[in-house]
Amino acid sequence: MSEKIIAGMKAADFTYCTAFKEGIRLSDKVQEADKTFLIFLRYMGCTSCQVDIMDYSESYPQFKEKNAQIVLVLQSSVEIMRAQTTAENPPFDIVCDPTMSLYPIYDLKAAGSKEELIDKNDPASMARLMYKREKAAANGLTHGEYEGEELQLPGLFVLDKEMNVLHAHRAKTITDMPTAEDMLEMI
Repeated sequence: MSEKIIAGMKAADFTYCTAFKEGIRLSDKVQEADKTFLIFLRYMGCTSCQVDIMDYSESYPQFKEKNAQIVLVLQSSVEIMRAQTTAENPPFDIVCDPTMSLYPIYDLKAAGSKEELIDKNDPASMARLMYKREKAAANGLTHGEYEGEELQLPGLFVLDKEMNVLHAHRAKTITDMPTAEDMLEMI
């Protein structure tokens, strides 16, 4: 692997597929908006990830108004994504990476244990966790099929049209991620 991708560097390019499209190059996709939020989560069965996807979808019109877009990477297979999404919903590309080949390229690590996934001593982390649990319950979300690395930590990379990394964030816990509102403030 080459050096760790940080703000000020070029993002690693790759070709991806979604549940409904194939052969998309990230370097082509970033041309569609001034800023692209490249988000790495775990997998579609994860209720925490489902809540994040709901939040991003609900906020997506505001991203589009600011000429920004989301490209989300999950460890889910095309088959699982086809069963749980449509070509229009969510309104952004979800990259299917069941082999988890993109996570090491962007230097995204897994936690060492389930206890490391959540910082129980951080009130903000616990509040975010409670928010996700309550929203999942209110929307009838349940844990789906386990895929990929259960202890995978998320990450966020904000890219411009030239693939420059404007912001890089590697989460230390599953709740250590900018919210959709935080991301909108970055635009």
